[in-house]
Amino acid sequence: MKLQCQYLLIFVSLHLALAGCTTTLSEEEEVVASSPTNPNVKQRAIDTSQQEVSQGEVTFRPPRSQTVSVVRVPTGSLFDPDNAAGLYELHHNFRVGDMVLIELDEQTSSQKSVDYNEDKSASFQIQPLTVNAGPIHISDDDLNVDHEQGGEFNSSANASQSNTLEGKITVYVVEVLPNNNLVVAGEKWITMNQGKEFIRFSGEVRTKDIDVNNTVSSAKVGNALIEYSGKGELQDNQKRSLLSKLFSIFG
Repeated sequence: MKLQCQYLLIFVSLHLALAGCTTTLSEEEEVVASSPTNPNVKQRAIDTSQQEVSQGEVTFRPPRSQTVSVVRVPTGSLFDPDNAAGLYELHHNFRVGDMVLIELDEQTSSQKSVDYNEDKSASFQIQPLTVNAGPIHISDDDLNVDHEQGGEFNSSANASQSNTLEGKITVYVVEVLPNNNLVVAGEKWITMNQGKEFIRFSGEVRTKDIDVNNTVSSAKVGNALIEYSGKGELQDNQKRSLLSKLFSIFG
């Protein structure tokens, strides 16, 4: 029993001695040690992990749920160019919870046409013959075969689609990324008669694209997710019934 206690004391002493020899790196040393110029670092400046896009009934989430890791090497200067603002520049220091007005100006159009033509023809001809085989006698102009065959197939298809969405919606800043980009999200519900309509918007905005009126166009929003739909009787009337679907299949 005494021998086991001695081994236990020796093990605890060695563990405490090794723990005392370890040093904790400062924040600056950790940044330098994890910088891309360090040959021992295995990291990517861009996150390559794929994220599946999911769209729910009336719930939504920002298109990017993980923050972009930006490596900042300390320069030793008190001046921070990322948070600096000039006297004649716009105020771009947004925080989580601030509101930004989004001008919806979406116009998309697509058109596709396909033409297919096929033409096939075949012909053969047997000239008059003279055949003498015992009692069988076939002379000129008694056997003459002329055959022609042709086929033609023409097909064409046209498809076109155009969408236009205009309006305004106020969204909230849900996250400020290290590169000062803003992840915004918001929705607007409108109840009219027996149905409800909603506009849902989320995306990533550059602070430099926000004008003096605190407004930015939806065309300048990255990873934009725009939904315009509704719920209620009016929305349900736009759906095809089960009988209509069956008739279209067997018709």
